[in-house]
Amino acid sequence: MIRSPFLGIDSHAVQNDSPITSKNDGGDSSKSLGTRLAGYFKKAPPTIGQNDIVLDKDLTVTSWKQLEQTGLVKVPGVMLWGSNRNGLVDPSGKSPGVVMVPQRLAAFEGMACRDLKLGDDIAAAVDEEGNVYQWGSGYNINAHEPEITLRNRDIAQVAICDLRLYVLSRDGTHVYVIPKVRPTNGPSKAAIDYVEPKPSVWRYVGMGGSSDSKPDPMTQLPVKDFLHKDEKITSIASGKNHMLMLTSEGRVLGSEDGLSVSTIGHSNFQQSRILEVACGDVHSLARDDQGRCWAWGTNGFGQLAQGAYSHANLKLARPTLIKDIAGSNNGAECVKVAAGGQTSFVVVKEDSKFKVRSAGMGQWGQLGDGTNTHIQGSLVIIAPLSNLAEYKENAQKMMPIGIHDFAIGSTHAFAVLDNAIAEDSASHISIATHGRDVLSWGQNTHYQLLTGKRINRTEPSYALPLDSDILQPPDITTAPAAQNRALGNDSKTSLDATNRLQLLPAQPRLDKQRSSSNGRSSNGVEMIELKIVAGNGVSGVYCRPA
Repeated sequence: MIRSPFLGIDSHAVQNDSPITSKNDGGDSSKSLGTRLAGYFKKAPPTIGQNDIVLDKDLTVTSWKQLEQTGLVKVPGVMLWGSNRNGLVDPSGKSPGVVMVPQRLAAFEGMACRDLKLGDDIAAAVDEEGNVYQWGSGYNINAHEPEITLRNRDIAQVAICDLRLYVLSRDGTHVYVIPKVRPTNGPSKAAIDYVEPKPSVWRYVGMGGSSDSKPDPMTQLPVKDFLHKDEKITSIASGKNHMLMLTSEGRVLGSEDGLSVSTIGHSNFQQSRILEVACGDVHSLARDDQGRCWAWGTNGFGQLAQGAYSHANLKLARPTLIKDIAGSNNGAECVKVAAGGQTSFVVVKEDSKFKVRSAGMGQWGQLGDGTNTHIQGSLVIIAPLSNLAEYKENAQKMMPIGIHDFAIGSTHAFAVLDNAIAEDSASHISIATHGRDVLSWGQNTHYQLLTGKRINRTEPSYALPLDSDILQPPDITTAPAAQNRALGNDSKTSLDATNRLQLLPAQPRLDKQRSSSNGRSSNGVEMIELKIVAGNGVSGVYCRPA
């Protein structure tokens, strides 16, 4: 059983003693006096309803041919930017402490990764063969280069805690526990390279064969003791000291010590079919098949969305419904949850429109509602991500735009819109002509928002393309941030429709056709896509099998 009902949450983990910052995120400091005066007298634009939207046939939208943003598909890999204090962005140590320009990680050149996670002082990845890599000062203080710490287990996902890593096998039946810190004498080669022996043919004819029963020396959670027949673990998520496992039957298991496993929740929660789980540092979220959202853990900044902050709801030991989300039976269906640091995010579908809401800590603008609220106990709406719509040619009408994915760091966040456009090719493969827009907000001390400026954002705004001239002018080979150079105010700095980051949806791999069956479509073509991730002051985009 789990030691504590909070899944390892310490009563001293959250202290409300940080200074409250101003609601002004500093965006006006660089503007001229005339510009600021004009802003004071500018009238607020009128509210535009869904029925008032008219398609502008002259609108120029971003396309892959316009921006050449297919680089990570032509040559798959990992691109990182932001804080390099712990050697996550550039393990070689040649780059400065802040890397403004997204750069490739040499160890993963030409690779598509199944998963990538960015922690406080460590990063972990799973390559396309299912091998696990770790790097950063939190793993090896002497050398930060990526190192394989587990192979031959066909790993699909990785989750990082303060003291250990959890990795999930692709068949959903094994969860391995890996030390976060590199052992003094290096990882045990026998444990890393262990290969499960094949059953002896003599066993099937009743003539022994017991020599093939050599156990796996790597530590595993006893998940098989909790899984029903044919039940699998489909995903894992982790906080500072706890991790959750979602099963194919919609049940939630958890662990905090890397040794034991427990079934999460009370009877009402366990009777619900859970579709998705998410973890912040010291809290957890889950959504069920009735469109409801559950929250539990520490509520020091209101991240459990239980209303006004009080000692009564400072900690919730058991999953508790968020009352602001009525559920699909009452017209407000939760369709996505995400969490990171001390902040929570939910996407609610109401009247065929998607609304994104947040709760918790917003000191750096990570709530996305335009404020720097320190403690936010009830859900607030993120207007730039809500009630979005676009004209669909095939449907000949306006259609709502939802959220395809979130990437939530400690104090910053990305949202990926579900607005990719694809066309069927002659080979019956859907080819993307326009990708998914990416918006960022929150803390930007280390240029992690990919906006080209070092200003925190209290509302989502479009991120720049990975190869934008704003980030790296042609005559500058190092990040301007590293040399304290100010960017010019030329026309290229505007985030117009042809100057923003878009992530490629599932597409045929362009660099080579591998013999592996991973990510292959029905006609044998390997499919890959781009995914964005966020950590503590660092961000990245990587290519993964679709």
